[in-house]
Amino acid sequence: MSSDEVISIQSNELILEAFKRMRDNQIGGLPAVEGPNQKIVGNVSIRDIRYLLLKPELFSNFRQLTVKDFMDTIVSTAQETGKIVPPITCKLDSTLGTVIHILATKSVHRIYVVDGEEDEVVGVITLRDVISCFIFEPPNHFDSYFGFAVQEMLNQ
Repeated sequence: MSSDEVISIQSNELILEAFKRMRDNQIGGLPAVEGPNQKIVGNVSIRDIRYLLLKPELFSNFRQLTVKDFMDTIVSTAQETGKIVPPITCKLDSTLGTVIHILATKSVHRIYVVDGEEDEVVGVITLRDVISCFIFEPPNHFDSYFGFAVQEMLNQ
């Protein structure tokens, strides 16, 4: 995977674009990057939308709010509660054991793979990717299984 294949968001883009990109690509998080080298500077998760919904007083101008300003506001708010989560990364040569250890100890669902001195994002490893290393999942199994279950529930 190359940095061109990683779905990311530039820190100067709008936060609403980040949430739209996650929805359009059916993913739960994006690395926030800066510059042509895609240097990782943060992480935006779909769960972060709760800040927009639960603390509207912090984001009165959310339609013009950049990813960087959004992250800075979350960090300043999180410092009060002690829950700052920087982007979790590993290097290209990290072992599977190291990745599993980081995912487990940090209690996160994704880890960004970085390369070079600039920490250029070149990949993403999710908890699902790790689980798939140990369990064979036929193509479209997840979608077929849950799609059928939802359809069955809707028909009742």
